[in-house]
Amino acid sequence: MDDRAQGTQTLDSLDDRIDGNPSRASGVQARAQRAPSAAPQAGAADRPLISIGSPADPALLEPTYAYLSAYTAFCLAPRVAERLNVAIYELYANALRYGSSAGEVRLELELSAGGAATLRVSNHAEPAQLERLNAQLASVQADAGAAFTTEMNRFAGGSQPPPMLGLVRVAHESGLQLELRRDGARVELSTLCDA
Repeated sequence: MDDRAQGTQTLDSLDDRIDGNPSRASGVQARAQRAPSAAPQAGAADRPLISIGSPADPALLEPTYAYLSAYTAFCLAPRVAERLNVAIYELYANALRYGSSAGEVRLELELSAGGAATLRVSNHAEPAQLERLNAQLASVQADAGAAFTTEMNRFAGGSQPPPMLGLVRVAHESGLQLELRRDGARVELSTLCDA
C-alpha cells in the first residue's frame, strides 16, 4: 500500500509541499528543521571564509551587504557580527565609491578558532585618494572621538570634499582598529573584531 494512502508523506521532490498544504514546510525546509547545520568553522589553512571580487560599482553595495549581514549573523556571535557589519558596510562602500574602475574591489572575511573575525577590503586607488585616505586614517588612529566630531561638523556644514564618516564610524562606533597596507596603487584596509 502507498504511504500516502496511509496518511504519511514521502517526498517525491524536495520542493513539494507536505500534504499539498502551502502552510506546511517543503521537503527542503523539513530537512533543514530536522538537521540544523552548525555554523562554519575556520579551516586550518586560514583561507578566507568569504572572498568576493567585484568591479568598483556603488550599485553593488546594498545587495552584497544584505547577504554579508545575514551571513555574519549566522556565523558569528551577535556582538561580533554587529560590530563587524558596520566595518563591512563602511569599508566596502568606500572601496566601491573611490576605487579605480581599472581594478577589482575585493572583500575577504576570515574566522579564527576563538570566534574573532578579520575583514580585509582592497581596491586600486588614485594617488590623490590615497593621500586623503592616509590623512583620515592618521586622524582616526590618533583620536577616534575627535575625528568623529570633526567629520560630523563637516557633514553638517556640507563641506567639500565630502566628509569621510565611514572610517570614523568603524573606529568610533564599533571600537575597531584599522590597518592600512599599500602595494603600488592597490590599497587594503583591514580590521580584527575579537569575540
